Amino acid sequence: MMSHLKQTAGDLFTFVKAPTLTAEPPVQSGISDVAWLFVLNCLIVVAIAAILFPTMILFNIEMSNSMSAMFDRPIWQILGIVVIVGPIMEELLFRSWLSGNPRLLMLFGGILAGIGGSYGLNAMGYSGTGPFPLAILIGSIAIAIVAGVIRYWNSAAPGWFVQIFPIIFWVQALLFGFIHVFNYEGGHPAALLPFVLPQTVGGLIWGYARIRYGWWSNIVMHMGYNLIATSGLLYVLLSGGELVGS
Repeated sequence: MMSHLKQTAGDLFTFVKAPTLTAEPPVQSGISDVAWLFVLNCLIVVAIAAILFPTMILFNIEMSNSMSAMFDRPIWQILGIVVIVGPIMEELLFRSWLSGNPRLLMLFGGILAGIGGSYGLNAMGYSGTGPFPLAILIGSIAIAIVAGVIRYWNSAAPGWFVQIFPIIFWVQALLFGFIHVFNYEGGHPAALLPFVLPQTVGGLIWGYARIRYGWWSNIVMHMGYNLIATSGLLYVLLSGGELVGS
């Protein structure tokens, strides 16, 4: 067991120190390797939580109102949203395109364009003029995505993407961790940043899994992580305790 963990940790840390996007396809027979990577993920998070959990209590850091409201739902809805829908959506947004596949980059760019365009329409006051402007925006983006996917169907990862991949890899992990700061409240906002370390670690490990083992591995690991975390929070709820984090 220790030899497997040591090898897994060594491979992970070597990659994280100098992320590289190679032309080699993902490892297809890596189920056991992904399982060991998941064990390592859990051990790292447990070590972090052992420090953060007492700190949360000491400084009165609590779950945000929006997250608390999530756990007011029926258990099956909580599990469906947090364990299935959430991980799939987050992995599609943050790591599906991390391989540099042009088709996925086009789709990711389209999603960003859609989000940015909808905010732009609201800012310019078109939100109350009916669905027509939004329909034009979505239609235009959809046409551009389809054309791009057809054009770059068999293309390799762009050279610029490969060149700046280390930056891209770390940015996606740090951004993924940062957005989870809104899960918490209490004290100065900057004081909440240490509490997203588990998610940042997840961004690094799941990003590594995405590159090494393929798209399924990071989604499955994210689901497993959320299942364990959510089960703990549900246990606190059902036993009459108070939620202090997520």
